[in-house]
This record gives sequence, C-alpha cells and structure tokens, in this order.
Amino acid sequence: MPELPSVEVFKQYFDKTSLHQQIVDVKVLSPEILVDTESNKMKKALKKHEFIDSQRYGKYLFGKLDNGLFLIIHFGMTGFLDYISENKHKHHQLLYSSRSSKHPRLLIEFSGGDFLAFDDARKFGKLGLTSDPDEFIKQKKLGPDALKIDFEDFQEIFKGRKGMIKPLLMNQNIIAGIGNLYADEILYQSRVHPLTHADQLNVSDWEDLFKNMKKVLEKAIKYHDNPESFPKSYLLPHRYLGGRCPEGGSLEVIKVSGRTTFLCPHRQKVK
Repeated sequence: MPELPSVEVFKQYFDKTSLHQQIVDVKVLSPEILVDTESNKMKKALKKHEFIDSQRYGKYLFGKLDNGLFLIIHFGMTGFLDYISENKHKHHQLLYSSRSSKHPRLLIEFSGGDFLAFDDARKFGKLGLTSDPDEFIKQKKLGPDALKIDFEDFQEIFKGRKGMIKPLLMNQNIIAGIGNLYADEILYQSRVHPLTHADQLNVSDWEDLFKNMKKVLEKAIKYHDNPESFPKSYLLPHRYLGGRCPEGGSLEVIKVSGRTTFLCPHRQKVK
C-alpha cells in the first residue's frame, strides 16, 4: 500500500505534469471508487477548470482546482498516477494500451491533448471532492502528518499509550503516513523490536524513533520510494524471505497485528 513517501512522489509527479492546464473532458470509468460524490458531480467539478496546486497529508493527495475545490486521491493498495502525453498517444483508443496505465479508473483530458489517469488494478483507492482539506482531515480523525510533526507533539501523541509500538506507528489516527514497510525500517534503525510496548520505551528511545522516522521517510522520498535503491545498511533492500540482516545473521519474520513484519533479532530485542 502506498505510504507517505509514495504519495509525496506522486505529488511531485502531479505538480510537474498536471498543473495549469484546462481540463476539457473527464471520464469516470469506475464510479464505485468515488466517495461522497457521484460521476456527474466529479465531471462538473473538474471540467473547464484547471489544477493550480496540490498538497499532501499522510497518505492523501489533494489536487487544488481554480474553483476552490480539491480532488481527493487515496491510492489504496495499487493506485498510481500516469500522465500520458499526446506525443505518445495520438488517438483516444491508444490510451487503454499505454505502457503503464492498464486499469484507468479516472481519466482527465487536458486542452493540449494529454491525459492524467488514476490507475488502480484492485480498486481499493478512493476519489472524492472537498472544499476544505483541513476539515476533511479532521473528519477522518487523522493524526499529525509524520513529516510535519515536531518532537514535542510526537511525544504527546504517544503519551500514556501501552500498545505495541509497530501498530501504534501505523495507526493513521495517531500519526498519518506510516505503513507496514517503513514502520519496519524505522524500528530497525531505532533498534526497537516491533512487539515492544510503548510504555516500555524511555526518552532516548522516543528520540531515536522520532529522528529515524524523519530520516527514513525523507530517504524514501529521495530514492523515489524504491526500497531496492536504499543503502545496504538499511533493512529494506534485504526485506524478503531468506533475507539477511545488514549487520549479519538471518532476518526474522513474524506477524504483528496481522501484518508481516521483518526484524533483525540480535539488533532489535523486546524490552
């Protein structure tokens, strides 16, 4: 499932390709992924307007339109954006056999003939509209964005919690943006076992978690959310069955709250 780094990369892609172009046509190919809106409303909100900006919060991307509305994009497990240039696809029918967009759910056509597709093979992604992203975030009860929070607030949101640290890091109502993959890396970098309970961590542990959360997420954005590109000192390039801990020894694979979890047992010990 796309996590914060993926969505930040999508934001950069969206900003580079899709801003300041008039939208001339909109096709909602899978209306079932629309939330709190319908196809005609989506078309009316987008058509004859243009995107002028975007913002990301946690795992959500908001495309700002010149009419004061925002297109809400949640990528689910397999969602992504694909900008299809007219230079490659002269005719409409070619869009469906494009290099990467095999399952378009929303197609936005720009005045220059290019398209932006929201592609989502499994249709777990969601699209919607809002006039106020802050209110949407409040209604969703999302916690602070993992890249925007400061240490004082980070300590405060975990204060008094006794649950296991990995599920807490992944709880979007506590902190927004971290999923299964990067939770494992953050905990590995911090030498914290994923089954450790939050009330067993000391101030130094929390400082390490905060520092490594920022470091790992920023590194992931730098490497365009490609775990294989990470330095070999990170867990992610080795995070597969049979993988080896970067410091030597075998990785351990366990289930934590139903999620497959990789850890380095001699580096990460339960407190």
